[in-house]
Amino acid sequence: MKNKPTTNYQLLSTNWRQRRPGLTLIELLIAFSIIGLVSILVAAVYFAHSRLFSTQNTSIDVASQNRLALDEMVNQIREGQAVVATCALCPPDSTSDNTVVILQIWPIDSSGELFQPAGSDYDFIIYKRDASDNTKLVKKIIPGAGSFRQAIEKIIATDISDLTFNYDDDANPSSTSQVMINLTTSANSGGKTITSSQTSKAVLRNK
Repeated sequence: MKNKPTTNYQLLSTNWRQRRPGLTLIELLIAFSIIGLVSILVAAVYFAHSRLFSTQNTSIDVASQNRLALDEMVNQIREGQAVVATCALCPPDSTSDNTVVILQIWPIDSSGELFQPAGSDYDFIIYKRDASDNTKLVKKIIPGAGSFRQAIEKIIATDISDLTFNYDDDANPSSTSQVMINLTTSANSGGKTITSSQTSKAVLRNK
C-alpha cells in the first residue's frame, strides 16, 4: 500500500506545534517579582493615604468637639446670674473651684419664659468632668422649686484631657464677674496624639 503524500498544511501544522513558544522558569519568576513589587507599592500608598485620612478626620473631630463644648459653656455662663460656691440641691462633691463651675440661673415658667424667683429658688447648672471617667465633660441641670426646667445630666464632650476655670478671685468664685475657661481635648490616631487647646472668657450677664 502506498503512503499518502504529506501536504504542505500538515507540515506547517506539525512544525508550528513543535516550535510553539512558551515561558521559561526565569521569565515566570521575573513576572511574579514585578507583580509582587507593584502590589507592595500599591498597598503602601493605600495605607499611607488611609492613615493620613484618619489623622485628618481625628484632628477635625477633636477641634470641633472642643469648640462646641467651649461655646456651650460660654453661652450658658453669659446667661448666668452668678457663680455660686455650692447649692442646697447640688451633689455634695460639687463645689465651684478650678475644675468645677456652678451657675445660678433664672428658672423658667410653664411657657418656657425666664422669670426672677421671689426667693432663692434659682435653677443651677454644673459643668465638671465625670467622676467615673474624667475624659468626659458633664452638664448637670438642677431645677429649683417652681421651675419647669427639666432636670438632666448629659455628656457634652469626650476625650477631655484638661479643663480649668479661672475667676477674678480664685479664692472666692462667688464674687467673680467673669470666668476664663481652658479646655483641652486629645485623641489618638495612627499612633499619634491629636490635641486641641482653646481658651475663652465669659462675662456674667448681671456683672
